[in-house]
Amino acid sequence: MTRPATRVDVLATLAIVLLVIGVLAGRAALRRAAPRPSAEACAALLDRYVELVLRAANPAPAASEVAARTAMARQATGQRGFVRCEADLTQAEVACALQAGTADDLERCLP
Repeated sequence: MTRPATRVDVLATLAIVLLVIGVLAGRAALRRAAPRPSAEACAALLDRYVELVLRAANPAPAASEVAARTAMARQATGQRGFVRCEADLTQAEVACALQAGTADDLERCLP
């Protein structure tokens, strides 16, 4: 037989639920309030990603190939630049990604 829930049980459960909601809401608020990267940092991130992807396919890509692929990636972002980076990422995430040694490590830094 089970006993009916007491007032203490209900209050304890409510406290746990509110704590979990508070932690999740707090993390989202902190992320929203975090400083955003500059356009230059986002351009460097794009360049780094292109370089790391090329190195994954070919450990020693030609400098001309890296330059050509970087130019293509920058052209694809257009005049407005890498807008999603500036709006959605934080400076800490971009800094982490710029220090990555592989494309997989770079991707792990991003949400």
